[in-house]
Amino acid sequence: MPEHQLTMLWHEAGNSHYHDRFVELSKVANLTVMGPKTFQGTTFDPEKFHFPVKLFNSVLSSHWLTFIPSTIAFYREARRADILYVHEEPHSLVAFLSATLRLGRPMYIESSAINLKGNLSGWNVLERFVYKTATKIIPKNHEVADVLHRRGAPRSKISSPIGNGVSKSSFSIVDKSAARSALAQKYPQVSDAFKKGGLVLGYAGRIWQPKGIEILAQLAQELPVTILACGPVADDYLVDTLVAAGVTVLPSLQKDDLRTFYSALDLFILPSLSTKNWREQFGRVCIEAIYCGTPAVGSHVGGIPMVIGASQTFGAGNIEQAKALLTKLSDEAERAEILRWQTAHVDQNFSWKAIAAQVLAVTHLKR
Repeated sequence: MPEHQLTMLWHEAGNSHYHDRFVELSKVANLTVMGPKTFQGTTFDPEKFHFPVKLFNSVLSSHWLTFIPSTIAFYREARRADILYVHEEPHSLVAFLSATLRLGRPMYIESSAINLKGNLSGWNVLERFVYKTATKIIPKNHEVADVLHRRGAPRSKISSPIGNGVSKSSFSIVDKSAARSALAQKYPQVSDAFKKGGLVLGYAGRIWQPKGIEILAQLAQELPVTILACGPVADDYLVDTLVAAGVTVLPSLQKDDLRTFYSALDLFILPSLSTKNWREQFGRVCIEAIYCGTPAVGSHVGGIPMVIGASQTFGAGNIEQAKALLTKLSDEAERAEILRWQTAHVDQNFSWKAIAAQVLAVTHLKR
């Protein structure tokens, strides 16, 4: 049994979707996980938990920036922890409260900051106090590291990036022919798409302009490819644009259907753009596709190159670069080679076991 005490605080602690991370961390440390009972109107259900989590009452819990624990037990636990790992942004109120409890004691902040909102041009004294108190600040990717430095975090306190993880038990290969049959049976509109021949390209995520959705319509019109897209709709006009270009649009899919969707594809694409206030922090969907046996390409934005390899990226919104890359990967042998590399890469860096090892290293815990 691991001897070392690690206490993690996260507003999504009660979301069972992320509990595989806690399971792996518990194998290398005595882990306590804390979070609010209710966040953004959702009350978490302990019956669904895959890992025991300590939930506390909180106020102002409609946003991660403002939620404040309202029970003494939280403050007692945060104070006495050997190591406190705060999975919250450094400019959040709970990060500041945690910092006041940890003066002179190890505290690590994991951040996905993508802009300077709330920084007040460096005059956010609460955020500056967090940087002064924290042992290390852990960025989600290299772009986040640069943003943190611009927000005032000393370079000496910014660690190497630690990405998100994906569970191989949730996302694994389904035989391609069987996946296509199952998908067509549940969503008949894809039947004709699979009959067209040529490369089957897919996208999963929000149908939202910053995700670079328009390039999918351009690709469908300019290359001999079949494109499937699924996800919640944020911009209605984009659905019309995609359908007019011949893209088959499905609704947002649950985990089991997503596994089938990824396995049915020849290639996955994440064409996100870079905006003033938003960047693709990680690109989790790329790893999900890879674990389902489908290689991934995407734009050179945020955490995407870190996940899939820079050589499988194109300039954000650059249709010519995207077309050249897809033309190259129309060759099955090329795709197989990319998939072999990407599978080994994500296993080594982005499985939950790998993430646990990286947390172990940055916090200087020893097995």
